Amino acid sequence: MADDHPARTKAIKAKKAEQASQQMQLLTDSGAEAVSSASQTRRITPQGLVRNPDGDFAARLIESVGLSFVGFFIGLLKPKSINRILLPISLWITIEYVQSIGATGFTWGRLAISQFENLHTIQSSNLFGSLFVSGLIVLTNTVIALSIIDYQKRKLSYKPIFSTLIILLLNVVYGYYSINYKVDDGKEINATIVQGNILSDQKWDMQAIDMLNLYKGLTEKALKTYPKTNLVVWPESAITDAIDLDKQKSIKFSEVLPTLREIAVKNNIYLSTGIFTIKFPEPDKYDISNSILTFSPDNKILGPYSKRHLVPFGEYLPFRNIIEVVAPSIAKMNAVGRDVLQGKDSNIIDTSFGKIGGIVCYDSIIPQLISSSVNDGAELLVLVTNDSWYKDSMGVYQHNAQSVFRSIESDRYMVRAANTGISTIIKPDGEIISKLDPLVKGFISNTVKIRNNKTLYTQIGDLIAVLALLIIIFSVIIRKGNDLMSMKNE
Repeated sequence: MADDHPARTKAIKAKKAEQASQQMQLLTDSGAEAVSSASQTRRITPQGLVRNPDGDFAARLIESVGLSFVGFFIGLLKPKSINRILLPISLWITIEYVQSIGATGFTWGRLAISQFENLHTIQSSNLFGSLFVSGLIVLTNTVIALSIIDYQKRKLSYKPIFSTLIILLLNVVYGYYSINYKVDDGKEINATIVQGNILSDQKWDMQAIDMLNLYKGLTEKALKTYPKTNLVVWPESAITDAIDLDKQKSIKFSEVLPTLREIAVKNNIYLSTGIFTIKFPEPDKYDISNSILTFSPDNKILGPYSKRHLVPFGEYLPFRNIIEVVAPSIAKMNAVGRDVLQGKDSNIIDTSFGKIGGIVCYDSIIPQLISSSVNDGAELLVLVTNDSWYKDSMGVYQHNAQSVFRSIESDRYMVRAANTGISTIIKPDGEIISKLDPLVKGFISNTVKIRNNKTLYTQIGDLIAVLALLIIIFSVIIRKGNDLMSMKNE
């Protein structure tokens, strides 16, 4: 009997996974039988998506690949003098920047993320971005390594060591100044986050109306505890239904939209929630987006903000034309049975207390997206995410660490609502002032401020990556020149 237990468990999990996949298909069902039949050929569990790598493994893999490239080019170019230090830094910064480009951009493994708790060290992100912090880490390790090598060769110079110490000291002094003396002004509002704690293997087995009632109940408790709340935030896809904004109705349960409106109006609050939105460009065709909608106390629907950086294979199929020919089975690996429609702009949400910049999950790992929202007028950042795939693994904490940097880079408060945690409220200096741990059902609240100033990083972006590329080009030119001189001498 004991031998049969694992087999039964595996069978039960497989059945639940199939049901989860079919529930996800039904989310996008406008009533047409075609979508229902399509679900029979697209059976992929939420746990099987690219969105569910082990965060620690993914970060280490990316770092190891980057390190391999750095080592290869250093061996190829054989830098001398100060270029022995500048080239590794420039190569690493360039690699990390390239990882943020394009639809498949993935910055999870940035070295800077390892320092998210060292707030005095990372304040310079509001000047030059997290790439600068990564550069400082490479600088420190490069100087240590070269000093050991030079010491063994009896050629040790103390200039690089002292120069590095001065740079690191100035960085910390700036951080100390930013945290202790920078003016934290702006209109105050009270923000509350509701964390429903619905696991991914439960989410698609539940009816959308049951999720709505769960979040409504938690919100009512939160508002009794924090009656001065101005803004309530629910996480990504808090309710597994889709809203047709043109027809002002929800697709699966008619009660969803009126209830969301009622919560906002009855309690005189703004309610921001992650939810799918759907459009029908033609009667038999539809597009679905992963969005944030905000319901106002005067019965208006603000938004949507739609996710701009989609999850490959989870929300869209990259290189579709090639993959459909080469690997048609992989082409069916899509959580909603079709490509999610990508958001095209920041679509700032204008409220009576200020302008909200929306962020959905994966958006938060791309600094350029948050900068664009701030440049378009965002005065408060609202992030909704569903990290339930990670449960309580390293991925949850690494994703939250990304948000610390986005707050510092933009000098904005961030209200971060996660389905199963971590939910946090973060100050512009990266301090987490409220936190709800993973796998906990509940709510948190704190005061946030509406801010409209712009940091240097918001204005110049990743200019440091351009400088790094110029150093690499300069190093290549020097190497080629040295090769030509050697040939002439021979």
